[in-house]
Amino acid sequence: MASKLILLEGLPCSGKTSGARYVASQLRGWHKDVRLFTDEASVNPVDLKNYAFLTPEQYREFPESDRVLFNGEKLEDPSGWLIPLTDLDESIAAELESYCFYGCQPWEIERKVILYRWKTFAAKAEKESAIYIFDGFFLESIVNEMMMWFDLSQTEIDGFMKELADVIRPLEPLIIYLESDQIEARIREISAEHDYDWLRDLVAYYTGQRKSDEDNAPDLDACTLSLEARQMVELKLIAKLGLDRIILKNAHTDWVEAYNFIRARIYEKTTGKPSTDI
Repeated sequence: MASKLILLEGLPCSGKTSGARYVASQLRGWHKDVRLFTDEASVNPVDLKNYAFLTPEQYREFPESDRVLFNGEKLEDPSGWLIPLTDLDESIAAELESYCFYGCQPWEIERKVILYRWKTFAAKAEKESAIYIFDGFFLESIVNEMMMWFDLSQTEIDGFMKELADVIRPLEPLIIYLESDQIEARIREISAEHDYDWLRDLVAYYTGQRKSDEDNAPDLDACTLSLEARQMVELKLIAKLGLDRIILKNAHTDWVEAYNFIRARIYEKTTGKPSTDI
């Protein structure tokens, strides 16, 4: 079966989003239904960035006038309500902030809901003719959680990601990983295109440095070390998961060569034909 899922992965500033857009632009020349989801989208089929989760007890604590607006999905395991925040009034969304994912929920709830989302997506995608392209939702979002918020061991991370890999295996996924050994230089280069708050927010996220601490410059060394550790974990994972993958090191040094290689590979992966047929 031809691939129905392309996963762009790598560290911040590695070129994932641009790469995902390039993949989508090429695939649309060969396929009728190509669906691109980048981190800039407010919702997507798998990520939990803009969702809250309430146990039945927590759900009942809210007044009926709020609950009728939640538009939540009732889950059996874990028992509770998965609630999208994007369509809610700001005041009601603010009330749910302490129930959001990525920092507020215990790992046992997060792992079950992550699996639920991916299983639901995979079952739907397997029946469709569409090809999906995800920008960082498989490794980046989930590995960040397991490393930074929950401090899981490599063994625990490996076990969960193998479970998740089995969920998407029927879609014949292709991982395109943009590796970098120039992490700090790339951050400095990309930060020149943004304001100072962009760099401060990035460093704060990966180091825990308070964004409000105006007296201290962003600790870029600590941020780089954190990202190096994550990349090492992700590369080890990729080697173990048994999913088809290509790893491009320092693709930013020659995007033309990198994109030509990607174009040939995704053509073969999604059509089952040799790249010489392009």
